[in-house]
This record gives sequence, C-alpha cells and structure tokens, in this order.
Amino acid sequence: MSRIATVVNDLRNGLGAMKLRSDVKKVTLVFSGKSDNAGARYFVRENMPRLQYNNPAIKFDVQKVKEAGVNPELTIEFANNDIKKISCSRIQSAEICKQFLVATTEGSAASA
Repeated sequence: MSRIATVVNDLRNGLGAMKLRSDVKKVTLVFSGKSDNAGARYFVRENMPRLQYNNPAIKFDVQKVKEAGVNPELTIEFANNDIKKISCSRIQSAEICKQFLVATTEGSAASA
C-alpha cells in the first residue's frame, strides 16, 4: 500500500473516524504545552485528524497556550447555542475521544 493510501485509510478508520451529529457547529480544545496535558496533545495528533476528515463542515479550533497550569478542556458548540465542556485533565486521548463521541453522536445536546 502506498504512503498516501495508508494515510487515507488511517483517516477513514479508527477511533474518531465517524460523522458527528448535524447540529455540532464548532469544537475547541484548549491546553498547555508546558504542563500535564499529554492526553490532549495525543488527542490532537491521533484523533482530531480523523474527526476533521470525516466532518469537513465543522470548525475545529486548537488553542495551545504557553502558560503552565491551564486545565485542558474540550468545548463543543451546537447549532442551538448549547455548549458542552469536557475536562481533559489527566485523561488519555482515547477516553477524551470516547467522551467526545458520546456527546456528539447521540441524544440531544446537554449544557454542562
């Protein structure tokens, strides 16, 4: 398999490779590169590309701040202006992705 085919195959398969609800408007991840935010960093590297590839209409925003001590947080904005926040502090990237998928693939948007 060629390198390009391998990359595309990885984007189409794996954790995060699915369509989100149509009412998801924007996803923002805020984390610090200088503190204990390994799960958030791996989420950006491993899961977010799959989510972006499979959901081109949704705006994904990553804010990597320089200050230490920032609690990593994933914010999901819905079309009806509801907001769901997921704390990513001391959580592995796979668990962050699972919580994100639960919030964006089923049920109604719930404010947090």
